Amino acid sequence: MSVEEERQIRDVWILSLKDRWRLYRLWVLRYRSYLRTEALASEKEYQDAAERLNEIRRREDLCVLQQARVVGMTTTGAAKYRQALQELQPRLVIVEEAAEVLEAHTITTLSKACQHLILIGDHQQLRPSATVYDLAKNFNLEVSMFERLVGVNFPFVRLNYQHRMRPSIARLLTPHIYETLENHPSVLEYDNVKGLLTNLFFVDHCHFEEEIKDGRSHQNPHEAQFVVALCRYLLLQGYKASQITILTTYTGQLHCLRNLMPSLKFAGVKVHVVDKYQGEENDIIILSLVRSNLQRRVGFLNISNRVCVALSRAKMGLYCIGNMEMLSSVKLWSNILHTLREQGQVGRALTLSCQNHPDKQIHVSCSEDFKGAPEGGCVQPCDYRLDCGHVCTRMCHPYDAEHKKYKCTKDCPKVLCELGHRCTRRCHQECGKCQVRVDKIIPSCKHNQKVPCHQDPETFVCQEPCQKTLPCGHPCKATCGESCSTQCMVKVEMQLECGHMQEEPCYISRDHKRESNCRSKCSTTLKCGHPCPGTCYGCCQGCLHKACTHKCQQTLVCSHRCREPCVRDCPPCSVRCENRCIHSACMKTCGQPCAPCNEPCEWQCPHHSCTKLCHEPCDRPPCSVPCNNTLPCGHRCIGLCGDPCPNKCRICHKDEVTEIFFGNEDDPDACFIQLEDCKHLFETTGMDQYMNLDEDQDAELDQRAIRLKDCPRCRTPIRRNLRYGTHINRSLAAIEMVKEKINGVPDVIKQKQEVLSLQLRRKEILKKHLPNKFAFLKEKLKTKDLSLQQLWHLENLMTYLESVGKLKAMQEEHMSLLLDKIWPFSSKVEEVLRFLLDPTQRFSDQQIADLERELKRLSYLAELNVRCGMSPIRSRVYSTEIQQLREILEDTLPFSEGLERTVKQMFTDLDTKLPRSGLGITDEERELILKAIGLNKGHWYKCPNGHVYAIGECGGAMQQSKCPECDAAIGGTNHNLIQGNSVATEMDGAEHAAWSDAANLANFDLQNFEE
Repeated sequence: MSVEEERQIRDVWILSLKDRWRLYRLWVLRYRSYLRTEALASEKEYQDAAERLNEIRRREDLCVLQQARVVGMTTTGAAKYRQALQELQPRLVIVEEAAEVLEAHTITTLSKACQHLILIGDHQQLRPSATVYDLAKNFNLEVSMFERLVGVNFPFVRLNYQHRMRPSIARLLTPHIYETLENHPSVLEYDNVKGLLTNLFFVDHCHFEEEIKDGRSHQNPHEAQFVVALCRYLLLQGYKASQITILTTYTGQLHCLRNLMPSLKFAGVKVHVVDKYQGEENDIIILSLVRSNLQRRVGFLNISNRVCVALSRAKMGLYCIGNMEMLSSVKLWSNILHTLREQGQVGRALTLSCQNHPDKQIHVSCSEDFKGAPEGGCVQPCDYRLDCGHVCTRMCHPYDAEHKKYKCTKDCPKVLCELGHRCTRRCHQECGKCQVRVDKIIPSCKHNQKVPCHQDPETFVCQEPCQKTLPCGHPCKATCGESCSTQCMVKVEMQLECGHMQEEPCYISRDHKRESNCRSKCSTTLKCGHPCPGTCYGCCQGCLHKACTHKCQQTLVCSHRCREPCVRDCPPCSVRCENRCIHSACMKTCGQPCAPCNEPCEWQCPHHSCTKLCHEPCDRPPCSVPCNNTLPCGHRCIGLCGDPCPNKCRICHKDEVTEIFFGNEDDPDACFIQLEDCKHLFETTGMDQYMNLDEDQDAELDQRAIRLKDCPRCRTPIRRNLRYGTHINRSLAAIEMVKEKINGVPDVIKQKQEVLSLQLRRKEILKKHLPNKFAFLKEKLKTKDLSLQQLWHLENLMTYLESVGKLKAMQEEHMSLLLDKIWPFSSKVEEVLRFLLDPTQRFSDQQIADLERELKRLSYLAELNVRCGMSPIRSRVYSTEIQQLREILEDTLPFSEGLERTVKQMFTDLDTKLPRSGLGITDEERELILKAIGLNKGHWYKCPNGHVYAIGECGGAMQQSKCPECDAAIGGTNHNLIQGNSVATEMDGAEHAAWSDAANLANFDLQNFEE
């Protein structure tokens, strides 16, 4: 759509669908253009910022470089910091290994200020390596500036003295590679290589190479094994791993060598390809040439530069292995081999020479031959006498000649004691004290004991059984040398407070202050029908039972059985949903809501037809006309019109069809219906009555059970049947409502969570008396993805914790005087708290009943303690009645309904003796006291513990005293009460003290003075 067309649009809703799409595409195109413009602007802004940052960094680098007299960097670094070098303007540039540097890299280092360029290198060694081989060959990129200048006879200086190789090695290079090469005197001072007859040798062989299929490289296992064996031999001669380097001409051989060299044995030995070792050197070089084939292809070995590098890395010794016969076809190698043959330094076998026995020589041509020198020497025994007097058991070895590191493994011959006992350790181990056990008499008890030879018998703990008897009458179980324990561990049977008999150590049975936890199984049958899994102690003697751990096995609303433990909420059923109709089947799990089938109902016959959808209750009655179809056996169908024909025949299956179940099966005109789910056959009249039976009963009670009707014979749920489709659909609809309620709608769950959070914030009693539990509930209600069942559990938990909080408040406010009675009450409250915070997902019916009983018990006990605390004198008068009541409430037995009735009656009897009033007296007694004392309002006060006292005269506190009930400070000075004292409003109704600014009129009713 064009812009002009867009401008003419006044209402997009009147456009056709095609024009709407055209308008939409115009808007998208315009928005894309806008985003592209914004992206380009952002990209330009980013690029400008990056350039500014790079400029700052470059300036910073330049400042650092300008402070130095000498700047060193690689040619790559020179290219990276080219602009900085141009500004630095070095006047002298030195390029080391210039023959191996690309010409472009050398030029990069130069600037206008350069006055002197010094190139140091060897163009007869490796050339620069270019990434693209074709460019290197076709355009001479591999020719360095150094080589180019030498090639055009530019004035240069050759260094003729070499300071690395011993003369025999240097002889391989001149005149074959270098025309002249002089040896510096320092190279004449090298020692001969130990363990080998010559310092230079080339081993010739005819074992063919292997081509690596995954690449273009090659490997030669024979050479690799020989090289590794030679390297191990040289290490045994005493050379350090850092003095040996293994070189090879191919990467494939490099990997082969590393696979044969365990890091523990060859740590520190360098293994490289020749191309990566230019400019390096080492004392001993072992070279593997690799190439050996029938085609006589030598590959890289035809390039003199590589040969020059390979043969010029060694200082003291060079040992090479390869197919020399094949290499002799190359002129350079032919000349080198001619020189070697003149000196006898090439052959089929390398000669090893034992350092300890020079006359013993071994010729090795493969790795197996090195077994003749297992320890680096020869096969003669070492026979060296050690400092301990034993003989070295190894073969001849050149290393550790003084045997300082050798550990003798023979038995130690030293005598440790006067009795002639010898050391039992190995010779190289330090001799300890004599551990041989000998008979000694223990001075303290005169027992004869096996004591270690070195040990003083006075310090030995006698192991004879103790003969003493403990105070309890049992023999002491300790040894003679140990002190007799006061804790007798003999098992005795004792009766616990719960009445059970249990075996416990004797010392526990005699310690009345120590409680033993009863381990007897709880014998209670829980409300779920399963036996309680807890113990007598764990279930608080049956008061608070442990959660049931048996399988639930309850029938879910979908007719399947719950497979979860009984303690958990029955989760949504995870079995594959079995609901299906003529059109389709539900493919979800049973616990997920089923999508209703919206196809037209298929229950049609010539007499009636249903116009509803498949999932809706049918609007047609069941047809009672017998079916006219003929069965495959030729007999008439025994079903009804509109229903699927049963697969049973009245004649062919007479015994099965006429079997009496509902009562009319043997009637000749009886019609039958077959259930699709289980294939059982039923007489129609009886089955109709069966399907309507529960609905009629539930209708009278105004309720209906939510479940699928099941087969009268096998109890299989009836899910598919056209005749009873209305019953089935109504049940399924009700089941879907139950699923929705159990699973919860997200909005409902969120609303419930918010409501509970609001309720929790208002629970001040929890925040004050149970702060940890309040924080626990607060964090739980913040948790995401809570289910409806979890919220119900948290709601129950909040309710029960609030009840416990109220008990805690009563304890703190009114029971401070009953210190001896607080502990039983507090311990029971803590038991309830531990029970509430047990990490179960819900409270079972049994646990709810237990909780309610215990909370009732604690409420009665708290009320009794409050009454006793408010009226200590009266509580002492009626101590017998109170003690009887307290024994019931503090008992460990469950608080049954019978006990509750008894407690209620006892409290009723106490109402007159120990009233609930905070004064601890009846209203009649209070009025009599007021008349007898005759004081006006505001003269009555109470101490910090609630005990009432009176102040005469003006009613103001002028002196201090002590409460006769609790010894708390009462009274005051200068008409001011001591802190903690207050007006006893419950005594005479006064809200202010008689002597106060507020007492002028506040304590009196003005209507009393109008008359």
